[in-house]
Amino acid sequence: MHQRVKVAAAFVAGSLLAGGGAIAATSGEQVTACVDSKTRTMKLAPKSGKCPTGYTRLAWGITGPQGPAGTTTTVSAFDATALSRQLLPSVVTVSCDFPDGSGTGSGFFTSFASRANDGNSYLITNNHVVEDATKITIELDDGTELPGQVVGTDPTYDIAVVLVQHPGLPTVTLGDSAHIVIGAPVLAIGSPLGLNGSVSTGIVSGLNRPVSTTGTHVDTFINAVQTDAAINPGNSGGPLIDANGSVIGVNAAIATLDTSGQQSGSIGLGFAIPIKQAYRIAGDLASTATILNGTVIVKGKSTRPLLGVTFEDLQTGEGAKVASVTPGGAADLAGITAGVIVHKIDSRIVKDMLTAVVTIGAYDPGATVTITADLPAGGTKTFTVTLGSGQSN
Repeated sequence: MHQRVKVAAAFVAGSLLAGGGAIAATSGEQVTACVDSKTRTMKLAPKSGKCPTGYTRLAWGITGPQGPAGTTTTVSAFDATALSRQLLPSVVTVSCDFPDGSGTGSGFFTSFASRANDGNSYLITNNHVVEDATKITIELDDGTELPGQVVGTDPTYDIAVVLVQHPGLPTVTLGDSAHIVIGAPVLAIGSPLGLNGSVSTGIVSGLNRPVSTTGTHVDTFINAVQTDAAINPGNSGGPLIDANGSVIGVNAAIATLDTSGQQSGSIGLGFAIPIKQAYRIAGDLASTATILNGTVIVKGKSTRPLLGVTFEDLQTGEGAKVASVTPGGAADLAGITAGVIVHKIDSRIVKDMLTAVVTIGAYDPGATVTITADLPAGGTKTFTVTLGSGQSN
């Protein structure tokens, strides 16, 4: 009998003492990694250095297969020391005052074409880090403190952009989260307990994990990257980094076994928002904001893809039932009706309503997807749907 295991995910803004693990190999050690193109799992090549049949060569942390099956490459092993030195200047502590107290989170500087050379620096963090803040202070790696302003937030995706009125602060390099592989080493940087620039290491433990967290005003849905790198309260908004020093995710939540409602620390199940999705949202927020002389006049808005349905879970079995269809929406135009049971979106198996919601939410507005569903009258049909676009926040 298949048993579905559920975990409670909790936001990780706040302040609890961090733990940490390490899988860093000795600097300069040479390895050859191979990836299965179907399962996206990774393994080391045998001593011969040749990848098995069905695997392609992969440099540690590189964003996707790098050559034909059976070929090899030799690359430097994961070097946490070098990565930390490279990334720490771009990662900050985000300290916030709220009407009922204070809290800390993390963030990292990045660049937006829409805001190039405007004399300001911009960072990505989580919405739940800055939501309802009355004052934001950004602490740089060297201890310098600067005031921050919210450029825009998206509670549904749990992404926020913050402005610092200071030019030229160091930015991160963005990776390609669409080609992350399970087993690849990663590094997380953040500020658990306000401990600026804390580093932990681990691996990519899973992909496309449907995670929902409850926020102050709206629930968040994440099609998450799972990692066992230690992520704790205060790490929220910090980067998850691959072996090339590229950001592949925004650390956002941890699973917890605590049913008392108290926030707990890492149990080796951390979740990050894929950077492809996070940066699209952040780019919307940055480009639509009105900023004058370093002051945010009008906050930015973001968009989300629209299927035009509401889902509900089945009482038995797996799948997501379409409870209602928006007239004239994307699903309606594709011929989807209420009562169909969705089992697959493109190649992803849909086990429940949450999986369906986060899978659709991970696409860009206007993307074309295939949806395989059981029909109310019997039989199965595959629909081709062009997703609509709507305001997210």
